[in-house]
Amino acid sequence: MLDKRLQSMNPQVVAISALTCEAESLHRIAAIVKERNPETVVMVGGPHISACTNDVAEDLNIDVLAIGEGESTFSELISRISSGKSIEGIPGIASRVDGNMEWGTPGELISDLDTIPFPAWDLVDINKYAHLGRAGNVKRGKYLPLFTSRGCPYRCYYCHNLFGKKFRYRSADNVVEEIKQIVETFGITDIEIYDDIFNLDLDRAKSICNQLIELNLGLSLSFPNGVRADQLDRELVNLLAEVGTTNLAVAVETASPDLQKVIGKNLNLENVRKAITWADEAGIVTNGYFMLGFPGETADQIRQTIAYAETTDLFFASFFIVTPYPGTPLWDQTMSTVDSSSLDFRAYNYLSGYFNLAEMSGDELRLLQKEAYRRFYSKKRWKILKSIPRLRIDFRNAAWLWLGRMRDKARFRVHDNEVQMQNADD
Repeated sequence: MLDKRLQSMNPQVVAISALTCEAESLHRIAAIVKERNPETVVMVGGPHISACTNDVAEDLNIDVLAIGEGESTFSELISRISSGKSIEGIPGIASRVDGNMEWGTPGELISDLDTIPFPAWDLVDINKYAHLGRAGNVKRGKYLPLFTSRGCPYRCYYCHNLFGKKFRYRSADNVVEEIKQIVETFGITDIEIYDDIFNLDLDRAKSICNQLIELNLGLSLSFPNGVRADQLDRELVNLLAEVGTTNLAVAVETASPDLQKVIGKNLNLENVRKAITWADEAGIVTNGYFMLGFPGETADQIRQTIAYAETTDLFFASFFIVTPYPGTPLWDQTMSTVDSSSLDFRAYNYLSGYFNLAEMSGDELRLLQKEAYRRFYSKKRWKILKSIPRLRIDFRNAAWLWLGRMRDKARFRVHDNEVQMQNADD
């Protein structure tokens, strides 16, 4: 299908964005493009490129790397290529010259996010995305994603630094105007907000909610990623409910105060518990995210996390195996004991348990993960069943994720700090 699209479009430039788990597809697509027409310029960007810049640069099918935020960089690249000008000197890129990658100066983060134009959603087939699974397992249907801020000042050692550690945000007026355009132009009222921390500035978050409430757009909002729960207050939770928030993800990671300090998140766990209860009382479905298997973590600490999860008012919980991603301090720490050349990014995710960094065997870690799910959902089954009429959960996507996890577990086996490929014929 890709080859047919390339043939019909005959593009001068092909731009590819990728996450780390999509690395194999990134390189395969680049190879297909170059095989069809070596003169096509292949440029790549996104989280994986910014984290694994040197590795990606070794692929001779790739001509340009856009590192960091790409709006200004990409616009300048396209302008110069289309006018036949040299792309040398553009900040934030690396470009291939005579077979060798030449590195430019780092690009600067965009300080005023209000200067970025709204996405050209008219160029996207919104209907196609409606049939795919969504972040947070929210029910399928037409929706659009939205970022209202970038950057996070916290220094969790497992997390990316793609947007920097300075919190930058769009004004409330700018955010509300984009939402109005989404509703009026495309008739879409289902919106997912992907910020790292939507509520870091409480006054701004409340202003956005108050303006949207006044407009009465009939919105259905979900936050599959973007709040810090210990900084929610009851007023904001109630405003989120009033504006139409249906689903809210709460990233707790661990209920061990000692590990909270080690990983750099430093959550106030009691405040998180209160925020979950407020959301429940306001009619918002909450999904807790927990990470099992931090370096040095013990079985007792994992059970402390399980006990915390099952005694909150959460509706759902996901218990992920800690996975070090390139570009994070945890990756640097892990790669001192693991041969990175043995990694297969096709199964590189936090569902399959690709790594085991904890103070226990891989089998014990997986048993604790099963125990976490069993204990949590045995406590929550009646809560979930009684609330099915108002739940906006895509159970098909949840099942797909679970089957994917089973598939990966069948192909990959983890033994302590070593990653080993299991023979497909076993």
